[in-house]
Amino acid sequence: MPPGQPAPDQATIDAQAAQLLAELARRIASSLELRQTLQFVVQAVVNQLGFGCALVNLVRPGDMCEVVAIAGPEEATRALLGTRASVESWYRLLASCESWGELRFLDHRSDQSQAKPIPGWVPPIEPSDIPDAWHPDDILLAPLHAPDGALIGVLSIDMPVDGRRPDAQRRQLLEQFAVHAALAIENSRVHTLVADSEQLFRAMFDRSPIAIALLTEDQRITRVNTACEHLLGRTAADLLDRSAPELSRPNSARGRRSTDTTISTHDQYEIHFTRPDGNEVWGRVNSTLLATETGDGPSGDGPSLILTQIEDITMLRTIQASFAHAATHDRLTGLANRALVLDRLAAALAGSHRGDGRVAVLYCDLDHFKEVNDTLGHAAGDRLLVEVGRRLQRAAREQDTVGRLGGDEFVMISRQVRTSAEAASLAARVMRAVQQPVNLCGQPALPSLSMGVALARPDDSSDSVLATADRAMYAAKAAGRGRWHLAPDTGPVTPARSHRPSAPPRPDPEWLRGPDRPGRSRARSSPTGD
Repeated sequence: MPPGQPAPDQATIDAQAAQLLAELARRIASSLELRQTLQFVVQAVVNQLGFGCALVNLVRPGDMCEVVAIAGPEEATRALLGTRASVESWYRLLASCESWGELRFLDHRSDQSQAKPIPGWVPPIEPSDIPDAWHPDDILLAPLHAPDGALIGVLSIDMPVDGRRPDAQRRQLLEQFAVHAALAIENSRVHTLVADSEQLFRAMFDRSPIAIALLTEDQRITRVNTACEHLLGRTAADLLDRSAPELSRPNSARGRRSTDTTISTHDQYEIHFTRPDGNEVWGRVNSTLLATETGDGPSGDGPSLILTQIEDITMLRTIQASFAHAATHDRLTGLANRALVLDRLAAALAGSHRGDGRVAVLYCDLDHFKEVNDTLGHAAGDRLLVEVGRRLQRAAREQDTVGRLGGDEFVMISRQVRTSAEAASLAARVMRAVQQPVNLCGQPALPSLSMGVALARPDDSSDSVLATADRAMYAAKAAGRGRWHLAPDTGPVTPARSHRPSAPPRPDPEWLRGPDRPGRSRARSSPTGD
């Protein structure tokens, strides 16, 4: 203070301090550049609080403290700026100091061995014998703490301009500056973490091998990653601002109603897409609501985004479908196996009880199949089974089920059969379809069926109606094979219950022989009846 100028009163000092702290608070709130803010802090300590030197040691990764801001002589800046010491060294030094409220003071007459590991600079001032005079080896520190109490830095002050140790008023101001410095560090640290998190999120979003999309609350796409483009077979330009449900096949989401657009915090379901190239894709969708900076999430008033991850499970679904098909279908013919036949039959019987018409069961046995295997080999037998299965399927109606029970036995379950005459017509059509020439390993042959037909009664079960049709099949076989037989207790009697087609196969074993093979009889062309 210039000689002759009156000392400011306490109110003036307090007003200046308040104005300075308010400016510091505005600086902290508006600036994310930590070094600039900390430089403002140490410069204010020098300019306003009457110290010749002030610096900030900032805790860095790796448990090190680095001098990042300094105000004072050029010699001090050259000697200390950028120097580092371990956080553990600072903890030991602070523990050896005398407590001045929130400040820490180490007298030059005390043991200063804990200060040696920390780079220092001794100010060029002469020691004095005046009481409370500042000594060049005195150390005044203000620890800077995060809200959780962790040490995040240290404010170091030296060279009071009046040459004396600071009084209580200046100590209080130093404490307040230290609080603001800590706030500046914490504010910058939080924003750095947010920026790092945003950068990490962008990197993870863009480079993730799993398809990811950001949707609005009304499920319009705002952003997709490369994996999502590949999965859906569309470019980002084609996907942005489109409604996500429009891209999936109708009712493809398992466990979700087609009109359900609500998303829970963790909503998982499977969905089916068709790419523009026609390929089918299945995905497992995981959706999470994300609150934006202006909103409070699902319960707030602000808008939210839906982070949607789509895991490609097309191969898994293909394998599952293959396993499911193998469990319910005959491996050779691809027809329904016994388990699926019984299941379909039970469902058909349940439908008939609701007035959907009667159920007819056509139990078919391939005549002379053993001779095929013995004469032409098992490969020819398999070829014959496959071909007969195809012909049965072609003869069946859309609502019918054709299955292979095992060996040379097939069955057809026909729904909505109103009369025995309709069942007889169906049986005749099946016989005509099957009884057409087939080439087996270069040998011409004419397949033949023995078929039992049963119309289910109201009290029939799957087993009982199947057994009735089985008995009718054996009746047809006993009558000479190559014919069908209507079970006598399944409906109104028709004039002929056992029928042979107009162009029957040749009898065992002649049916396997070609028409012009030496030493073998020719096929009979005249029809025979029962």
